[in-house]
Amino acid sequence: MIDYNDVYSKVCGMLCEAKDMELDSLSQEMPVSQLKLDSLDYVELMLLANKEFGVTIETDFFADKPELSLRELCEFISQQSL
Repeated sequence: MIDYNDVYSKVCGMLCEAKDMELDSLSQEMPVSQLKLDSLDYVELMLLANKEFGVTIETDFFADKPELSLRELCEFISQQSL
């Protein structure tokens, strides 16, 4: 299992780059939906999870969890990692 803090750091870095945000504007309890991600951003998140952590995230994962927080997303990736 990959350390949660490593996952959180990489996910936040990707989000900040994709949405031109500052790292301190994110919080662990922030709902992913609040980030106003478009479909390409979600694909980028899924690719990051797969490439960096060996975790496959299905497309309906986000749709099924509209109030998913960054913490919950990163915990999922950490728990599913190789």
